[in-house]
Amino acid sequence: GSVRVSVTQELEKLLIRVSDTGCGIPEVYQRSIFQPFFRVDKSRSREYGGAGLGLSLVWEIADLHGGSVWVEKSSEKGTTIAVGLPTQQSTKP
Repeated sequence: GSVRVSVTQELEKLLIRVSDTGCGIPEVYQRSIFQPFFRVDKSRSREYGGAGLGLSLVWEIADLHGGSVWVEKSSEKGTTIAVGLPTQQSTKP
């Protein structure tokens, strides 16, 4: 498979998209993938490695910077995860 990263600026937001050509993430799991240690297919964890922390860390870091993370699209041909980060400092106290 392959991974593609793109960065664009939209209004006052930096948008980072990471797309892969993997097997996709079923819709039922798309909210759970941002939880620490969550694995969509636990039976494949030894084959592909990883601890299931990556997206939960991305979620936390984006949140700390006033941003958000979401599944933009997913199918059997791959997944795109989007990260939106504000480009201006917030005026909130």
